[in-house]
Amino acid sequence: MSSRVIDISSYQGDTVSYLKSYAIHGVKSIMVKLTEGTNYLNPKAGAQVSNGFKVFDTVGVYHYFLGNGLAEAKYFLAHVRALGLDKSTVLGIDVEDPSLAYYTTAQVNIFLKLLKNAGYKRVVTYGSGSWFNTGRISRSQLIDKHIWVAAYGVSQPGVANANAWQYTDNFYGVDASYDFDGTLKGINKASKPDKPEYYRTSGLYEVTSIKGINVYLDTKFKQKRRVRFEKGSRIYAKPIKYGDIYRLKTAVGYITANKDYIKFLMKAGD
Repeated sequence: MSSRVIDISSYQGDTVSYLKSYAIHGVKSIMVKLTEGTNYLNPKAGAQVSNGFKVFDTVGVYHYFLGNGLAEAKYFLAHVRALGLDKSTVLGIDVEDPSLAYYTTAQVNIFLKLLKNAGYKRVVTYGSGSWFNTGRISRSQLIDKHIWVAAYGVSQPGVANANAWQYTDNFYGVDASYDFDGTLKGINKASKPDKPEYYRTSGLYEVTSIKGINVYLDTKFKQKRRVRFEKGSRIYAKPIKYGDIYRLKTAVGYITANKDYIKFLMKAGD
């Protein structure tokens, strides 16, 4: 069953109340424009992403592509990491600028490859139905086949087996899409991220995830405490083995040792 997703940029709001106004209309997730080319950063992106997580279960980000696959992917990825977005995040490339070479798939693949090699496996290519149908973006040649098709004023996206369809640019003032299989929400099983890695050293840690991390009373992570560590929080902890993975024991409970959510700063006593 499809779910509704909106995409927003600096032209839209960034407050919790603004985003909640879409949640009450059935929106389940958002995609936020993060960067464009190699020198533009959406000034509202940080607030839109962080407040998005307070309203929706998932938040993805996308890059507006101007044709330089390698340089733009590096620029985009640097800002993805600066926001503390983990490798489960959906990353999109918006391929629509009229200045792009007619056949742009090769550069899109360079962009996607860098993201996937960095461990961000949930990627999606956005473009108009006409670009996919005429081969300006060749889905058969894309290294990742997940596509997000824009087609307005029609009853179907017009591209076979599209993963998501942006069907309007005016859903209460914003672009809206149908996410057919979870690609935009990051729950498509075909695009699983790499297996997580865990810390095993006692010492000082810092939370890197923009979503923050929960604290639990037990290593099974069944009993959640009201205490929560936000991004930037620093905590002394020691690793506790839990099956084939590890947890971190702190003074107030157990937290994840997953390297996607937290980073090690120094050993205790250093």
